[in-house]
Parts: sequence; structure tokens; C-alpha cells
Amino acid sequence: MGAVPLAEVSGLALGRSRDDQVTVAAIGDRAATIAWATVGDAIEDLEWQTLSLREVQGTRIPESDPQLEAIAVDGALGILLVQESPCRGEYIDARQRRVLAHISLDLPDDVGSEALRASWGDPDGSHAEGVVMLKDGHLLIVKEKDPAALLEFGPAGDVARGFGGDRWLDVGQPWWQGVTASSEQDLSLVLLASWDPTAQMLATSADLSDADVGPAGGLILLSDQGSSIAVVPAGSPAPDPFAGSFEATMVWRVSGLANKPEGIIVLPNLDVLVACDKQKPKRNLFVIPRASWDRD
Repeated sequence: MGAVPLAEVSGLALGRSRDDQVTVAAIGDRAATIAWATVGDAIEDLEWQTLSLREVQGTRIPESDPQLEAIAVDGALGILLVQESPCRGEYIDARQRRVLAHISLDLPDDVGSEALRASWGDPDGSHAEGVVMLKDGHLLIVKEKDPAALLEFGPAGDVARGFGGDRWLDVGQPWWQGVTASSEQDLSLVLLASWDPTAQMLATSADLSDADVGPAGGLILLSDQGSSIAVVPAGSPAPDPFAGSFEATMVWRVSGLANKPEGIIVLPNLDVLVACDKQKPKRNLFVIPRASWDRD
């Protein structure tokens, strides 16, 4: 249906404000640039704007090879950018063009599986590929592979509360309530819970590329290697918060996409937008009609 004006697209996000303004935002891993557009009546008429992070006060993300893999937008036009390596994020005030918070994503030595700790601690390993904002300053991080997982991060000492339903941000709600107008903050978030894909889930979604809030409060997950989209129901922490699992209630293969689908959002009308990392000739944004949700 068109193209996001980025050399490569590695993440896609949607924000909805209290006045019902819907914004689509995207980032890429080749340059430190954010692209965004306001969604009107016709999705085909998106008018994209771009912002170089050089214009954002306080950013620590390098201009070249920024390793940006995940983005989320809250209802107050706060933008969360997550780098894969190093494992960190920045929460940005889009209107003021300044960083509100620098965020570390830490995995303590005594939590999670050995494979997960080893992968997270490896600078060349698989880290964050997608992110969804949760209430209470928590984040749901999508880890792509080796091993693939859903990870809940939050302030140290907090209890994991899971994802889905009332855990998603409300319309117009900012993600982090504790920011001040005077200076940026340093936030440390630690792993509170994890969910591993079941064998059945891995059979259709070999890796995890991005996520968004789906119909009925569930989660939708995009898989690059599987060329698939999965709908996952809400997840609560297991008795052992690092021994949870997740499985899809519906999965469908998506054909005709470009190389490396890496971003997904669900629009208010339930159409799905998928952004792809690479495509020649340039066409990296695709629409999957709402009717696809009704497939058996």
C-alpha cells in the first residue's frame, strides 16, 4: 500500500490520544530517525513526517547503527524507543523533542533460565525486538529468538502483573507518571516474569518480530521466519513467574509481504498494518483487511 520513509523499518507502533487522534510511528535500525503519520479516514493517504534523533534533547542513541528495534507510543504522545544492543530504551516527549527518561533493561543473575540469561548478557545475542507499554511503568518486551520469549520488566521490588485486558494503557494515558518537566531521569527496570512459547507456538512462529494489542484485549505477535501472525490471549504470571508459557488461539500465514516483516499494529477499524525491513522496489507497508480476523 505504500512506504514508510525509512531505509529499513524495524518497528511499528500506534498511539491514541484522549481526543481520539490516532498516530502511527516507525523506526529503523540503519539511522536514528523516527517517522510518524496521523491516521485519517483513508489509510492509503498517510502523510509521513520524520524526526532525526539529533534534534531530540538528551538522547544517547547514536546516529549511525542505532540498533533501534522496538517502538511504542502512549496516549500522551510519549514515544518509547528500545535498542537491541545495548539493552536499553529512551522515553521521549514528542512535542517537546526531549528525552524524559533513560531506561535500562536488566536481567539479574538469579532470575530466568540459564539460556535466557546467557542470551541477554551476550552483546551479539537476541534482545528486544518489540515492546508494548503496560500500566504501572511496566513493559512487555518481545525477545526474538535463542530463546524466543515474552518478558515483563518493571521497577525492582514490583510484582509481575501479566499482560492483556486491564494491563494495557488506557486511551490518553501516559506510560510513565513520574517524569518531571525539568530534567531527564534514569530508570532501571528489571525482569519480573517471562513466558516461553509452547512447541505448538514455535511450529508456526519460529521467531517473534513485533507485537501489538489485538482484538478483545489479547496480544498479536508477528513472526518473520514463520511469515505469520498469531493471536495470544492474556497472560498471568505462573506460580514461578519465570516458568510461564504462551500459545496462540489463532495463527494465519501471510503471503505477498516483502523481505523481513518486522513491525505490526492493529488499527481502530481492526485492519492490520505490517511493515517490512527490506524490499526492492521500495514498498514496505502492507494492509491486511479486517476480514482476516474472521478466518477459522
